Amino acid sequence: MELLALILILSLLAALILPWVNLVKHSNRKAEISQLQDDLARHKLEVQQLLRSASFKDVPVKQGAVSKQPAPVEPRSVKLEAMAAEAASKQEIKKRDETQPKQVAAETVKPAIPGKKAPSGLGSSGSEKAEDEQNDWFSKLAIWVGGIALLMAGFYMIKYSIESGWMTPAVRLVLTAVFGLALCISGYLVSVKAKLEANERIGQALSGAGIACLYFAAYAAVHLYHFISSAGGFGCMVLVTVTAVTLSLRNGAPIALMGLLGGFLTPLLMSSDSPDMALLFGYLFVLLCGAQVLCARRGWWGLFFGAIVGAYLWSGSLIVVYALGGLSELEGAMWFVMAVCASNIVFINKVAGRELSEGSRALLSAVRAIVWVGGLGQSLLLVWVVEFAAVDMALFSVLALGALFLSVYREEEFLWAAWVGFIAVLVACLLNANQSLGSWLITPLGLMLVFAGVAHWRGLRSKQMVMWRSLSMAALVVIAPVLYWNRELFAGGLAPFDALWFVLAIGSGALLALAGEQLLGRGDQEDGAVYQSFAVFVLAFGLWEFVDLRYLGHCIAGLVTASAIYWKRRCLRTDRLTLGALAGGWSLLMWNYSGEAVGYFFAEPFEYPIAQDGVAVLGWLAGVVASSVVVAQYAKVWGDSAKRLMGWWSGVIAILALVATYQWFDEQLLNGARGSSLMEGGLTALLAFLGLVSRSLASRWPVGRLAAAVMAGLVALRLLLLHLDDSGAGGESFFFNPLLLQFGLPFFAAVALAYLSASDELPGLRHAYQVGAMLLGFVWASFLVQDFYGGSKLFGGATSNSELYTYSVVWLSLAVAYQVVGLLRDQRVLHVGSLLLLLLTVGKVFLVDASELEGLFRVLSFLGLGLTLIGIGFFYNKVVFGRRGVGGS
Repeated sequence: MELLALILILSLLAALILPWVNLVKHSNRKAEISQLQDDLARHKLEVQQLLRSASFKDVPVKQGAVSKQPAPVEPRSVKLEAMAAEAASKQEIKKRDETQPKQVAAETVKPAIPGKKAPSGLGSSGSEKAEDEQNDWFSKLAIWVGGIALLMAGFYMIKYSIESGWMTPAVRLVLTAVFGLALCISGYLVSVKAKLEANERIGQALSGAGIACLYFAAYAAVHLYHFISSAGGFGCMVLVTVTAVTLSLRNGAPIALMGLLGGFLTPLLMSSDSPDMALLFGYLFVLLCGAQVLCARRGWWGLFFGAIVGAYLWSGSLIVVYALGGLSELEGAMWFVMAVCASNIVFINKVAGRELSEGSRALLSAVRAIVWVGGLGQSLLLVWVVEFAAVDMALFSVLALGALFLSVYREEEFLWAAWVGFIAVLVACLLNANQSLGSWLITPLGLMLVFAGVAHWRGLRSKQMVMWRSLSMAALVVIAPVLYWNRELFAGGLAPFDALWFVLAIGSGALLALAGEQLLGRGDQEDGAVYQSFAVFVLAFGLWEFVDLRYLGHCIAGLVTASAIYWKRRCLRTDRLTLGALAGGWSLLMWNYSGEAVGYFFAEPFEYPIAQDGVAVLGWLAGVVASSVVVAQYAKVWGDSAKRLMGWWSGVIAILALVATYQWFDEQLLNGARGSSLMEGGLTALLAFLGLVSRSLASRWPVGRLAAAVMAGLVALRLLLLHLDDSGAGGESFFFNPLLLQFGLPFFAAVALAYLSASDELPGLRHAYQVGAMLLGFVWASFLVQDFYGGSKLFGGATSNSELYTYSVVWLSLAVAYQVVGLLRDQRVLHVGSLLLLLLTVGKVFLVDASELEGLFRVLSFLGLGLTLIGIGFFYNKVVFGRRGVGGS
């Protein structure tokens, strides 16, 4: 029964295949007839041309006559020799047509006779060609539908035989495989013998159906009937894939696409519980190499791009499954990624000199990008997942270095590969959790140094100077910080010794400085200055990690001082960037100390208290020295805005340093033994004295006037916020008490400032000091009266009559003194101030002091008040203002 069924099925197969074979033979005969007709028509044209040219020949005639004589007939032997040579050339053309693609053969065979139109027998007309092109889609669709129909016919034939029980599983598999081989062979023969493009599509459809049958047979032998093991089925599918790739060289890209799809699906279809990873990655690499060969020979760039994507999808999915615990080992993955990148280098070198279309060049660029970006990314993921085993880290290093040297070898096309490799190394340095010294320190350090050295070397010679130098600087700058963050943030390990990061920072900073000096020596001031700036920043990082935070401000201030001197001597252009960044870092380090100083200035507790000890004071002094050096070096170099910013920054540092030093003296040295009022007054007096000193140096120091004004403003701020409501009058001494510091010394300083400001071109500043001096004198005198009567505060409550009368006497005396000075110095501000104080005093006498008088005495009091005010008005109008109206200033 099985033999009968087998014969029946073979007959059916023959019935399906033989018509196609006959069609191929018919097409071949038809093509040969067409070829012979073309040859005959061409021979006729050549004979006619020879006869026409040999019939007559022009010869000259004497005495100007012209006559035509028959041209001598060419001997028959010559014609026979020409025909023999032509026949030999035809044989050579025919042989070449059989070995080369049909498109090239068709172009070679068609004759081209200048000035003649092709005969009708040599080809189709233009309208017929246009019609063929319009109907071409229909022929393609029909042929491929026919191939799918053949495939389905075989499938349903086997299905029917299974349902009917006609044959055993072994016979079914054999028939499927035989049917697939028959279709593949038929497709190959059709493609070889066919002269028409439509017949080539027939061959593609037959071969594609056959490849699908063979894949199905291998899959069924393993998973449906278990005749062979997974390894055996894997081998069968590999053979089918090789067959498909081989057939595609003759039948075209569709067969290669089908073969590659089946090839990439083979590991999934033939998967097992414990797959051999090395064998699997080797298979994927061989499959990728097949696609690469096809692309090199036929220019199928899209196919190659798809193969690259498919290979990386496989390797990436396996890495993810391993990370999730789905695989016990991942042997060969790194070798696979390296092999893909290496083979791509060889392939790029092969096709580099070819002329490619725009689409092919775009696909070539996409292949380059996906090979190296995907390869480095997957290798990075791989070494992270397997915890940076020594072998994997070494292979990763080779891959990163390969990207670097590829960018050097083919710079115009692969410069981006160097940056991809550098970024991969950077991420690897960050995420490496291995505790091995060679894995987390030595290997990344060596890679960074190689990248820095090669990039610097290329930056001296390449046209892409900026890109290479940027890479060189980046590699040297990140060495110490990245390795430090790896141990501190990601790996949680310890350095071999405490000064490791400082040593790395010094080393990388020294390399940056040497590279910068080399560029400066070559006349490249801009890039050399940038190298030097980064060297300073790297050194600052080393100091930050190695030096205790209490002493770091001193070191950074020293770095600012040295950098300012060096940058000025070498005339480097990055002075603002470098010094600004260092100054900002120093300011952040001193931030808490600054807050403590501000809190002490306003006698308010700081939110985050910190001891303003001697170490902090030294840090402040170092900052003052650094700012002074910067001002001295660049005051005549920088522009107005930069100088203004530099001046304010230096001034703020100086004031904070002064307050911090005073606070340290009060809290650390005196231990608060002196009263708070006394120490507060001392700071106010010190600020007033420094303001006076600053103004006295204005002729030599241009900003002395501004500094004096700032100090005066700080003194006024302390007077308003602290001293007016302070108990400064308390104590045993009458005159030599905190009042002298809080109001007395500032009063004398304001008088001196007003006197020194007489020659200023800004009279408003002098008037401001005069007003301040009069107010200070009035308040100080009032406090002294209050102190004399035993009070402690100016607004301390009830007072005696004698104290009230004393206020009036003192105020009147002070108004007179102001008036005398105003008359002597001819200062209208003093006259006005004296008048206001006098009015205040007179009003107080008659309204407050005489409030206890009654009857006639009260009437006389108000009468006296009126007469006094009139007298004062007359005096000022006649003597003071009248004098100024005549010639006063």
